[in-house]
Amino acid sequence: MQALGFRVIAPGEVRGGEGLPGAGGTFLYSPGGYTYFDSLGMEAGGNVCIATLGASGISVVAPDGALVEFVPTPDPFTTNICWGGADMRTAYITLSATGRLATMRWPRPGLELSY
Repeated sequence: MQALGFRVIAPGEVRGGEGLPGAGGTFLYSPGGYTYFDSLGMEAGGNVCIATLGASGISVVAPDGALVEFVPTPDPFTTNICWGGADMRTAYITLSATGRLATMRWPRPGLELSY
């Protein structure tokens, strides 16, 4: 599975690029092997945190496509991440195979949800 990147040109608008036909994005990150991506969240500094199925965790990817870190979870269907708390460093991570919501201290602040 590959993560695609898009250039944001205005709120709610992206500019296409190279990539899969019809997708318009550019390849950003591909971990290889039997891993798949689900939902994602954004850190305040611009890193993309992608729920990674199969590898069981969160892939933190820099804007240039480099893997910053992989945060493992005890669930093969880790499906989402978001943040809360006064400093936005409490991560809430859904562990869908076991039906749990995990919380952990995140090393960097995340962005608030837009809605």
